[in-house]
Amino acid sequence: MGKKNRKVKYDVVETLRFKSFPPEYEELTKNLYTKACKGSEHLWNQINTVDDLRNNKELKDDFYTSANKGMKSAQDEIVSIVQSKDKLDFSKELLLRGIADAIAWQLLGHQLCHARRFFKSIKQPDLYNCNFDSVVFAAKDNDEKKPSSISLISDLTSFIQVGDLLICDPKKGITIAEVKEGVMNAKIGDFMKFYMESQCDRALYYFAEKEGDKAVKQLQRMFRQASRMSHVSTVMSTGQGVDPDTKETINIPEPFFEIESWDDRLVNTLNEADKKGWAIDVIDNCVFLGVYASEEARMGGHIIFNSWFDNSGGTPECPRALLIDSMRNPLALPVFSRNLPDNHKFDVLFGRKQVCMAICIESLLKECEKVGLSVRFATNKERGRLDKTGNRPYKHKGKAIFIGNGKTEVVLMDGIFLRVMHHGQSPISLIKMMIDGMDKTT
Repeated sequence: MGKKNRKVKYDVVETLRFKSFPPEYEELTKNLYTKACKGSEHLWNQINTVDDLRNNKELKDDFYTSANKGMKSAQDEIVSIVQSKDKLDFSKELLLRGIADAIAWQLLGHQLCHARRFFKSIKQPDLYNCNFDSVVFAAKDNDEKKPSSISLISDLTSFIQVGDLLICDPKKGITIAEVKEGVMNAKIGDFMKFYMESQCDRALYYFAEKEGDKAVKQLQRMFRQASRMSHVSTVMSTGQGVDPDTKETINIPEPFFEIESWDDRLVNTLNEADKKGWAIDVIDNCVFLGVYASEEARMGGHIIFNSWFDNSGGTPECPRALLIDSMRNPLALPVFSRNLPDNHKFDVLFGRKQVCMAICIESLLKECEKVGLSVRFATNKERGRLDKTGNRPYKHKGKAIFIGNGKTEVVLMDGIFLRVMHHGQSPISLIKMMIDGMDKTT
């Protein structure tokens, strides 16, 4: 896969064109995937329900110990590759980050609501930054002191942008750690801890006067990071908080709402493509799916898919994506984390299968109405209010769309399409859950 392209207008020949990773990386990727995602595989046949794990202490301890051991082994190998003399090319780095992301998603329970709190929409630090070796040392030191835990290095992932380490201990849950090196950083860190406890403005004045502007700016950066870490920890433990960067109020509703998945339909379509070279399906009468497995189908299947979708009500503005695109979207589940057989995962990654997806907006809105939801375009006043918030709703025929249940409404956002295509969530089930969740918090 090449470097990220700029967004271009829809073209039946170019849109969804075939992509794959270089075949020379497949063996390495399979090895890392097995360690990162299947460390506890030998115990899976003993676990039929969550209660089996929850109520059997010995099985639970063995499960977490095995899983964490595998994840740590995968991370150690990735670190070794990064610290070698050979600089990573774009494709290899993307695969390595995908493995690290798969670890992170496991630690976060595959919950997008939590993953979003860690993502700040900024570019991840270069893996060759000067602080990387210190963070690696801290991760290994923590794992040696607490063998049952795992310390995931944030910079290895594509979306963990709060804290240097994401630490998961089976007994204590998730914590976030910041690694500071150097005498001055230690001094600033000690003062910040003192100030946060004392709130002594006179001490802050003397610190600034003695240490100078550079130290003050570093103190401000450390305060912001501490605020972000505190916010993420609070949201994950309570489900509520205010984002210190965006000032957005966060409410994760209780109880947990289960969203229907269409991964089984995807697996069936992938299996069918193995038999005849290609296969198609439509989920909820609005999510179009095409799988192309034969050599001829892989190269031209996207053109056939685009034409089929266009003739079925799709417009140039309708969301379209390849399954492999999830490897480049920070908040998408990487292919490693989808509920698919391993052979299909690696067929998709290394070019033996091409999976095209698209969502027909007109059909989606009709399906919402069929299940009793209301659908309407935003008024000019509502559109102006949305624009002021900085949020960018999806616009159909140039207008934002509200979907509601008579009591509560949600505006159709691009994030819904991310969850449908790259988290395998049923669009109707998802939209109903979002509206019901808002009912619980209002």
